[in-house]
Amino acid sequence: MSTQYKKIQKKNAAQDTAAKSNLKPKASRDLLLIFLIVFTVLILVLAWSNLDDLGRGMYACLSVGMIVVYVNRHANFSDKVHKILIGVSLFTLCASIGLLGLSVYNQFFM
Repeated sequence: MSTQYKKIQKKNAAQDTAAKSNLKPKASRDLLLIFLIVFTVLILVLAWSNLDDLGRGMYACLSVGMIVVYVNRHANFSDKVHKILIGVSLFTLCASIGLLGLSVYNQFFM
């Protein structure tokens, strides 16, 4: 009975490692992310003189957040570094959303 159990455990472990190795991001998602990064940086560069400080900060945070997401997907870092990069990207993307809300509030309610 125990030998059967061990065989089942080995079989399940082999299936789990095979399933984990197939978790690479799709190429189409990367193309979309690269397009969004280029588009955001292009807006930031071309509209620099027309943007106020909140707009510049918002687009800068958005660009940095998306670049960190891209680096996190493609770099071979340890799990600790991946967690740090996830935190940094989450912070910068949330900061850009907060700056967007502040900009909308300043523009329409003040």
